[in-house]
Order: sequence, then C-alpha cells, then structure tokens
Amino acid sequence: MNRAPKSTEAFDELIAALAEIRDGYVLNEDRFTDDLDVVEGFRYVTEVMSGASEFFMEGDPDHPRMASIASPARKLQGDNPDSIYHFARIRGDRSYRVFGVRGEEAYISFTVHGTAVDGGFNGRVLSDINDAGFEFGADGSYEIVFSAEPPVANQAGGGQAGGNWVKLDPDAHMVIVRSYFLREHSAQNDPTVAVRIGIEALGDVPPPPPLDDETFASRLREGVAFLRQTTVGQPLPGAPSPVPFVAAEPNQVGTPWSFRNAGVDAAGAVDIFYSMGRWDLAPDEAVVMRGTIPPSRFTNVMLWNRHMQTLEYRYRRSSVNTEQIEWEPDGSYVIVIAHTDPGVPNWLDTGGHRTGTIFWRYLLPETDPEMAKCEVVKVATLG
Repeated sequence: MNRAPKSTEAFDELIAALAEIRDGYVLNEDRFTDDLDVVEGFRYVTEVMSGASEFFMEGDPDHPRMASIASPARKLQGDNPDSIYHFARIRGDRSYRVFGVRGEEAYISFTVHGTAVDGGFNGRVLSDINDAGFEFGADGSYEIVFSAEPPVANQAGGGQAGGNWVKLDPDAHMVIVRSYFLREHSAQNDPTVAVRIGIEALGDVPPPPPLDDETFASRLREGVAFLRQTTVGQPLPGAPSPVPFVAAEPNQVGTPWSFRNAGVDAAGAVDIFYSMGRWDLAPDEAVVMRGTIPPSRFTNVMLWNRHMQTLEYRYRRSSVNTEQIEWEPDGSYVIVIAHTDPGVPNWLDTGGHRTGTIFWRYLLPETDPEMAKCEVVKVATLG
C-alpha cells in the first residue's frame, strides 16, 4: 500500500524532470558544446536542486524563514559576490513582520512577487521598497509590516523603528531581499559579513502540523517547476532577448536600462540599471571596456558562465566593483577581460571559458549610465 500517493506522483515528476534536464539542457548540443560548459551544467543542476529544496520544498508561508539564495557553493540566477540575497515564501492573505539590523549594507530592498507562470522567481513584481523608503532606529534596526491593510498601531518596540508598511497584494507568493555591499573585499568572500534579518507571520499562528501528503506534493511540484524554469525553460543561445539592455553582437554590452524606468514587469530589481553582453574570445584575445560610472549606491561588473553563474571569485577575479576598480587619472575606467593575465589593472579572468556573459549593475545611479565602449585586442598589445 502506498501511504503517500500524491508525494510519490510528484517525486516521479522530479525524476522525469531530471532526465529531461539531462538531455534537453545539459547534454543538448544546441545549448552547449564546450566540455567545461557541460560539466558545469551538471554541477549547476545540483545547486538549483539545493535551492529548490530550501525555497519551495521546505517553504511554508504560514511559518516563513529568510533563506539565503546564493553563496559560493550555490550560484544561480545571476548571483553576485557583492550581494547577499534572501527569499521567503509568503501568502497574500496573511500579514508578516520583517525585522533586521542594518550593518555595512550600501542598499537594502524588498520585492514582493506573484506566482510565476513557469515557476521560480519570475513572477510579476507586485510591490517593492528600498531603504530610502523606510525608517531605521538609532542602532540601525528596522521592522516592516507586509499586509493587505495598514497596521492598526505602531507595533515597534525595543528601540526599533516602526511605521514601515508595504501593501500585500492578494496574489503575493514570495519576497526577495537584496542586500548590496560596496567593499574592497567582496561580501561573499568575507565570512564576517552577514545580513541580520528575519520574518514572522503576524496573528495567532499555531505550530505547523505534521507534514501531510498533499502539502508536500504541492511543495515538491513548486520545486520541480523552479528546477525546470532555470534549465530547460531558458531560451536557446542566440534567441532574441526580450529586454533591450542585451547586446546583439559578441564582445559588446547593451545600453544600460532599468525595468522601473521602462515600466516593464520583470523579476529583476527595479532600482538597477542593467547592461549585458557576451564575450567570445580566442586564446590570444581580450575585450577592453572603457567608460565612466555616475555616482550611485552601487556599481559592479562581473563574468557569468553559460548557466548564469558568476565565475570563480574566491581565488580568481571575475568581478570588480567601484571600491575595487583602479581608476584612470581622469576618473574613467579601463577593464580587461582575458583568458590570461595581461599585466594590467582591472583584469577579469575568464577561468578557462571561451565564451560567457558580461553583466553590469548600476544601482540607483544619479544619472543614466553610459554604455561601456568595448574593443577586442590582442593580449600581447596590453601591459
């Protein structure tokens, strides 16, 4: 007798999805032909499975917790060595209190998302708030109420700032927290850096009941949808991009562009201008990027592999922020992408990848950022 028929059926769907992902994503030669991309593809799938388990299979909107999205050992969805991301599964018919203490963060924001049609984090942004829009206590503490109606009274205590409220849409499904750090030593490389944050459901919430077959089957299916969306759900290489900040030609980046300014619903942060392109270099070639960066809360550029994972950043330099850049005398930058060290400042190491993604983030810039000017040169001409 099968005592968990619904969970068994959902688990069978997971097994089938893994086979589909193996053949339709990792081993699909329309996607990847380099051995390194394929090997990293298998590793990527295991890291996404880790996220699927923590975010969805263990996600309980009645008893939420802030789960860390990415780390050096779990890179997904365009992770960032200068940022610590959190995720909590919520419901639109509940009220929640998010509380924390600000430390070195240069920026903190919350985006509430609806259910994604194809699973994962791609649900429409229903509401958002950044640290310019809520109050802090003298000690950096804060709390924010997420609810359909404004709180009846200020519930803050213990020296925390109160009066912060975000309207919760009935379709709310998850909240994503972005904490950016502008440091010479990137946050993900410093074990002493942490985000002090928590979440709790408000009201009379009893302890969770023992897990039942229907509940876990539903959570498992959410995890499977996330797994599929981040693999076989991704467009094939060369497919036209639906967003204009992506360069069409290799070794170029697109004009920086923000979702908020364009009025477009997307899962990306609404306060960030993005610019993106693809490098594709012979062993003796380099991309040289030149330009200026307007004053902003945070700006960096990084390299991703073919799976939207930042390249190795603990032992190699694959990203640089404005605290790490060595500037030109006139305040401009020159950043070089190459397979080998060209002996110049601001070298980004491709880590053996023939091709991959160049990704810029400009967070709350004071003026619209200019597109980086890119040129392919021979490595021998540098230094």
